[in-house]
Amino acid sequence: LKVAPFNLDELKVRWKKAALENCSGVPCPTFSVPGPCSSIVATPTSPSSVSVSFVPPTSDGGSPITGYIVTATSSPSAPAKRKSSSVISVTGTSSPIIVTGLTFGVNYIFSVVATNAAGGSPPITTTTTVTPCTLNTAGTSSSSPTLPVNTTLTNITITTTGATGIGTATGLPAGVTAVWASNLITISGTPTSSGIFNYTIPLTGGCGSVNAMGTITVSVCPTATITDIDGNTYNTVSIGTQCWFRENLRVRRYNDGTEIRFDNSGTSSGTSSQTWSGTGRDYGSHTIYAHDSTATPSNLTSYGYLYNWYAVAGIVTSGGAPTKKICPTGWHVPTDSDWNKLVKFIDSGADTTIINSIMITSAGRMLKKNDALWSLNTGTDDFDFSALPGGFRTSPGGNFNGIRNYAYFWCANEFFSGFAWSRILDTNNGEVNRYYMNSGIGASVRCLKD
Repeated sequence: LKVAPFNLDELKVRWKKAALENCSGVPCPTFSVPGPCSSIVATPTSPSSVSVSFVPPTSDGGSPITGYIVTATSSPSAPAKRKSSSVISVTGTSSPIIVTGLTFGVNYIFSVVATNAAGGSPPITTTTTVTPCTLNTAGTSSSSPTLPVNTTLTNITITTTGATGIGTATGLPAGVTAVWASNLITISGTPTSSGIFNYTIPLTGGCGSVNAMGTITVSVCPTATITDIDGNTYNTVSIGTQCWFRENLRVRRYNDGTEIRFDNSGTSSGTSSQTWSGTGRDYGSHTIYAHDSTATPSNLTSYGYLYNWYAVAGIVTSGGAPTKKICPTGWHVPTDSDWNKLVKFIDSGADTTIINSIMITSAGRMLKKNDALWSLNTGTDDFDFSALPGGFRTSPGGNFNGIRNYAYFWCANEFFSGFAWSRILDTNNGEVNRYYMNSGIGASVRCLKD
């Protein structure tokens, strides 16, 4: 005895309908087919299959929807290799439904019907043909390089499958291009602009909307390190469009070889009957905090020299322009505007017009190195500027003050005669304070790329 399969839910609906067909005194319930589905989308998933998605009907006709029938019909525009029209139908209980057994390269129209106990809904049909085809793929880029601006890029390669070429690449730095051949994308060139570049390269041919992607970081710094005239080497760091020394200056000569006067007067506190050589526009001076050059770590190693502003300005004679430069060739002591640009890049809301008062900014915290040399170690060093609290030397008087609590940095330009601009970081807060101070004070120096 062969028993036909049955659907229990469907039988329940039929029993209820039959029981009500001879309703006495009340209208009998009526059933109808579901409303049509909507938003049909057919997407190739392989050379022989397509995924069909849709939105179920808003009305089930009074009877629960029991399933969906998806039909694929080869269209008249199919390639000549199709000898006759073919129809493939599959069933499912929810969207999406995968239709398999299709022919590679043949065009198909797809339709969806919702079913219930009363029958099938009006079909919804794709408005254009869909063709099973080979899917594109793009591998991982061979590298995500970081390199200086105007430096030739070591070729980046990305393997593809199923593609016949590439579309227009977006996001590559100026001077860099992408080409495709034999299922390989090659990215090459010399970037002429700095920044972090997240690029996208669309594949053409095959199925799907596939992009090859990756990242190229181009530093505004031309080299990772720079060496001064005395042979001291400094790491560089790219911040926005600026390239900074990552360490304080330790040079004892101007970049033409002229000596910068060294001062070791007084005791470790700096006090003596002789005022330190922190005055006089016709020369510059430098010193080591507390005259400490041998301790481990020494103040010189940790913080660099302290320079008066006249060393920063270069030797001036007879009221003329400075004739010496303290930074290596191609570099300069940052101006007040240069510092403002740095702070604004880090904190766009910072008020850089405040003078001799606390600035409203968090940039200081992000510039300070996360290091126990700060008495209160609150620095996060988000941009690798790595500021350390080298303190300062007073003028007049020559006292050493502020080590482990303050980082004093000179600007290149005067405020007025005998006073020059500076920036100060404080261990107690995250501010970058903008001060004009006596030009004879000893402070740290950072160099900035021209």
